[in-house]
Amino acid sequence: MFEHWIEWLPQLLNGLGTSLLLTACVALIGFPLGLVLGLLATAPSRLVRALVIAFIEVFRGIPLLAVIYLLYFGLPATGVTMAAFTTIVVGHSLNLGAYSSEVFRAGILHVGAGQREAAASLGITGRHAFFHVVLPQAIRAIPGPLMSMLIMVFQSTSLAFAIGVSEMTSTAFSIGSMTFEYLNVLVLAGLIYAVLCIVSARIVARVEEKLN
Repeated sequence: MFEHWIEWLPQLLNGLGTSLLLTACVALIGFPLGLVLGLLATAPSRLVRALVIAFIEVFRGIPLLAVIYLLYFGLPATGVTMAAFTTIVVGHSLNLGAYSSEVFRAGILHVGAGQREAAASLGITGRHAFFHVVLPQAIRAIPGPLMSMLIMVFQSTSLAFAIGVSEMTSTAFSIGSMTFEYLNVLVLAGLIYAVLCIVSARIVARVEEKLN
C-alpha cells in the first residue's frame, strides 16, 4: 500500500499545484468582488441595494457545480466560450464573491456610528471617513472568516474534475482508472487535503486569536 503511495505522490503533488493555483486565482478575483458587492449592499440607493442583493442571493442559492456547468456547457449556446481552467476560476469567484460580500457587509456595519462621529469631529467626513476610518476597522475584523472561506475554496476546487481540469482529485481518479487502486489513491488524496486544511485551520485560529 505505502509503496504505491510513494509512487503516486509526485503525480498527486502536481495536481495539488493546480488546486493551489486555482485557489489563488479565485481569491484574487473573488475577494475584491465580495468587497465591491459588500460596499454596494450598504449603498444609499434602494435600487442599487436591491440589484446587488439579488445578485448575491442568486449566486448563493445556485449550487457551485451547477454554476460551473452553466458557464462551461451553457454559455457556448450564446457564442461565449471559456477554457476549463478559466471556467473554474470564474465560477468559484462568483460564488466566493457572493458569500464573502456578506462578511464584508457585516464588518462595515460592525463599525459603530460613534467612529463616524469621531471622524466627523476631526473634520474627516464622507468618503475620507469611510475609506480611512470605517473600512480599515471593518477589514481588520474579518480576516478569520475570509481565510476560512479560502479553505473551503481549496476543497471545492475538486469540482474542477467535472470539466476535465487536472487538479488533485482528477489526478487521483486517473491513477485509479489505470491501476484499479481507487481506494488507496483516493485515501492518499484525501489525506493530503485533510493535512493542508487542518494546518490552514490552525493558522486561521491563531490569526483570530492575535487579532482578538
